[in-house]
Amino acid sequence: MNLEELQSRFQDIVLNAECVGANWVGKSARGLSSQDRLAIYHNAYRVRLIDVLLDTFEHTATYLGDDWFQQLASSYVQAHNSSHDNIGMYGEAFPEFLAGQLQDDREVSELASMDWKLRRAFDGADGSVMTHDHLLQMASGERQINSLQPVATLNIGTNHFNTLDIWHAINQDEHPPDVEQLPQPVDVLIWRKGDSPHFRSLSTMESAAIACVCSGCTMEAIGAALEKDFPDIDAATEFGLMLHRWIDDQVLAIDG
Repeated sequence: MNLEELQSRFQDIVLNAECVGANWVGKSARGLSSQDRLAIYHNAYRVRLIDVLLDTFEHTATYLGDDWFQQLASSYVQAHNSSHDNIGMYGEAFPEFLAGQLQDDREVSELASMDWKLRRAFDGADGSVMTHDHLLQMASGERQINSLQPVATLNIGTNHFNTLDIWHAINQDEHPPDVEQLPQPVDVLIWRKGDSPHFRSLSTMESAAIACVCSGCTMEAIGAALEKDFPDIDAATEFGLMLHRWIDDQVLAIDG
């Protein structure tokens, strides 16, 4: 065998659900068979990926408990090979996998989605954030900005259950509350402020405004959209308050 064929066969054995021996792997000096020797790598591959899932989905693992999480993580690893150069990126489809496996416990996938997005916010790309000075420069005409931009780490999820309360309880080493379905779905903003990931729930109006920002709308377009969609609210005042909060929270990016 050449090197490429050897690597391919070794990978097939590692990825296969059941470890098998190979005639191109001899018995070790200590008497281990080829299957036993290959089983070391077969098992190590799975253990390492499960460790990655445990690290990324820490709150989800705590909520499920060790045994249940290990069982689900093992099934996920077998069904999803590692395909990233950065092993920290492994697990992107885990929340969706949990949604399919635990259809009667949908808060689990929401919790996992929060874990994933918070981790991605933590190690997301750096960038310059908009400040109040930039806003003053815009107002005076010193700086021209065609549209508002979200920071690279910004993400939005939608919760149908009291997942935020569950996450907070786990984070405080407290017993999580009973699962409750929310009267209305709530959008959750996730981003990094400074060196720390943050999240908070959004009102319907702010969620609509953030969606406009993510679409690259100008401030004038955002204001017009809010006035149209929320005619019973003083949209101009509310948008002004939101804009200042976004700057304080470091949610908006700026070039240069």
